[in-house]
Amino acid sequence: MSTKAAEVARETTEAATARNRRAGRNTREAILDTAEELLQRRGYNAFSYHHIAVQLGIRNAAIHYHFPAKEDLGIELVSRFRIRLAEWIEVLEERESDPWALLNAYFEFYLDYLNEGGRKICFSGMLGAEFQAIPDGMREEARQCMEQILHWLVRVLRRGEAGGRLRFEGPPEAKAVQLGGALQGGLQIARVAGPERFRQLIEQLRLELRPSDG
Repeated sequence: MSTKAAEVARETTEAATARNRRAGRNTREAILDTAEELLQRRGYNAFSYHHIAVQLGIRNAAIHYHFPAKEDLGIELVSRFRIRLAEWIEVLEERESDPWALLNAYFEFYLDYLNEGGRKICFSGMLGAEFQAIPDGMREEARQCMEQILHWLVRVLRRGEAGGRLRFEGPPEAKAVQLGGALQGGLQIARVAGPERFRQLIEQLRLELRPSDG
């Protein structure tokens, strides 16, 4: 084969390999997106690879290629959520430094679930609700996810209290747990009693946290 022909053959092979890699990544991301949707609508134990395969029009084997076991898929889903959460916090804190504004952005994060008409479960709330029924690997990721959220809330609350932008009784660690529990529980109530109940909760939290002269 001539040098030019060899170069063309190599370039053609490399292009085909690149296309296959892109296709593989696209399939993997599509699997993750569909699995996340199913997880938030049904819960981890209420969907299977068959549900994903039907929605995407692919074979179960294609899913097993990327995620040999469902636990592998679950771990990746939580890991991906944690990465997105870290990115959300980073972008938010680049735009806002005021603890009151940061806390309100966190409230809005939960309010976004109401726009789904109650069809989706909060990701971290779902992990908590199904914690005893999910695989060990997912549990560890779920613990780290919750610690990630609470650690950030504690930082915001501590800064807000020190700067007079937030008020609350007790240590910020306890207040962070109370806020997280109230918001996740409030979403569950809203699924039954309607979104207005959750909005009432948000307003009550704002009243309790906002200094009278703020």
